[in-house]
Amino acid sequence: MHTHFTEYTFGDIVFLRTDVNQEQWIVTDIFLHPNNVCVYTIACGSSKHDAYDFELSKDKNDIKKLGL
Repeated sequence: MHTHFTEYTFGDIVFLRTDVNQEQWIVTDIFLHPNNVCVYTIACGSSKHDAYDFELSKDKNDIKKLGL
């Protein structure tokens, strides 16, 4: 049996690294693709977005929010 470990799991609160507003997103779906590629579906209010793990962070980037 193959076990795959992901950076994030269902219900985790994450932030998009490129989001200047640093909104809180929640992980709602995880898609595992060949070659250990993982794509997360995240939701914020009524918005949904698909993102790779390198696009996400568990920590809010306050400097990004200040526009610096």
